[in-house]
Amino acid sequence: MDKQLIMPFHLFNHLGNNYLINIENMQACSVDEIIVKTIKLMDTEPISSIPPSIEATLKRLGLILEVKPDNRGNMEKAPIPIVRMALFLTQSCNLNCIYCYGDGGEYGTGGNLDMKTAFQAVDWLIKQAGKMKKVHLGFFGGEPFLNFSLMKAIVKYAKKRAEETGKDVAFNAASNATLLDDEKISFIKEHSISIMISFDGPKELQDAQRPYTNGTGSYDSTVPKIKRLLAAVPETPGHAVVVGDSDPQMVKNSLQQIGFKTVSISPVSQSLFSGEHDNKKSTRHMEMHLQALEQEAATWLLSIKSEDTMALKGLTARSELFGIYRGMVSLLHNNKRKYFCGAGRGLVAVSISGDIYLCHRFVGKEEYKLGNVFVNNLS
Repeated sequence: MDKQLIMPFHLFNHLGNNYLINIENMQACSVDEIIVKTIKLMDTEPISSIPPSIEATLKRLGLILEVKPDNRGNMEKAPIPIVRMALFLTQSCNLNCIYCYGDGGEYGTGGNLDMKTAFQAVDWLIKQAGKMKKVHLGFFGGEPFLNFSLMKAIVKYAKKRAEETGKDVAFNAASNATLLDDEKISFIKEHSISIMISFDGPKELQDAQRPYTNGTGSYDSTVPKIKRLLAAVPETPGHAVVVGDSDPQMVKNSLQQIGFKTVSISPVSQSLFSGEHDNKKSTRHMEMHLQALEQEAATWLLSIKSEDTMALKGLTARSELFGIYRGMVSLLHNNKRKYFCGAGRGLVAVSISGDIYLCHRFVGKEEYKLGNVFVNNLS
């Protein structure tokens, strides 16, 4: 008899009730103690016999996997095409954020991308995409709008090359918004550049955490520019970094007051260039704040009556939700996120010298370099 395996699952208890998430199809339901004990046992060791009533329940939940002989042998998997690139237009910045993981935006070197390397990066991306019809080109930094003239040239060249090769190219950017003006906002809108704004919320936090390189605060000069951008592109998301004992709820409220419909928040992360900010006590404190917001979201979702389910399914990741709600919205849509990020799954970052890395966080560290866009294949 074929043995039966349990599919990947996640169990949790909320207010004394057991809940189960089927990770493969992103469905959730309440379960009793018998089901909990059974799937924990099956998760430890495949079994060939379980009570029919329990087996029927597990099949209904999509949790049973029949183990068949593996006849695949040593089948080789096709390489994953590279379709997403974070292209560094500059490794310089006009802000001096206290937590910057990129060594003040310089990523160890500083400087700007030149046109030859930029165009070669575009050609390299299109070639690596293979048969894939759509590629995604992101403008990164430092602050990418410090090299706005090159950004314009790249967009024009990338669209031309995409048309010549039968592909479609989409653009995105991450910016601190300090350099936005009418020309740049019009350019963003005209070319449908999906832009995310980094901004840390209340004036006291923004000025303290994200000052200009001369030490002055950036809140007063930046907020009007963000509001002009939101008037032109209302769905622009805002992203904040929380440090130390900052209250994420206060940060979220501040960004929403500015006008952001979509807000994401993350705790400060370790820099590859410095050992600073490795404060475990502050990290635990921040995790408690975020867990409290997650608990609030879970309570809200579980309180929704069944007849409201269809209304909930109308929610999208761009609704007026706190960033951590997105996973719950994905659950409502039965969308599964199979990997934490795109590193190694079709995403690369390219530095101003054309060096290739798994993602933007590794740029500037020689030991993480994979190759260069002037060489056809990754090393």
